[in-house]
Amino acid sequence: MLLKPQDTLLVLKYWSIKAQGQRLSVREKAESIKVSIGEISKSTRRLIAAHLVVERDGEFNVEKTALLEWLAYGVRYAYPMESIGYGRGMPTSWNCPRVKTEVVPPDPPIAWSVSGGKVEGTLISPIHESVPFAASNDELLYEALSLIEAIRGGKPRELAIAREALSVLVRKH
Repeated sequence: MLLKPQDTLLVLKYWSIKAQGQRLSVREKAESIKVSIGEISKSTRRLIAAHLVVERDGEFNVEKTALLEWLAYGVRYAYPMESIGYGRGMPTSWNCPRVKTEVVPPDPPIAWSVSGGKVEGTLISPIHESVPFAASNDELLYEALSLIEAIRGGKPRELAIAREALSVLVRKH
């Protein structure tokens, strides 16, 4: 069973929900990341099979160690960064305002294409088409997804910094 891009988005949403002490229905989860209710169910089954999520007492809990391993080492190869041009969008990677590290953000900025975007820069394809929507409604998720973009497109030094920042973020919450 292969993981799909929406599975990575959903496992991060599960992590974010737990980190923020929220309780969301399946419908609310689906609406928050803009996927169907049926896809939430299928995706959750794949995440359980991949040992990224476990079910305890009717709740889905993220296995943080497995999640970090997947995000730091797997996503980069499963979903390589793809530039799709230049235009307006939502800042991501090192240009995300929530990401605070020693890395100087690139100029022009890296962004996900969204209408009415805040920055003009190099547009990249997110791991799933609904990532910008999901990130715009959840700041913690936005930060994690931006660090994943830094991992997807990072050079060795940036890659190490992004992996460490993501590890700190996930373990802290």
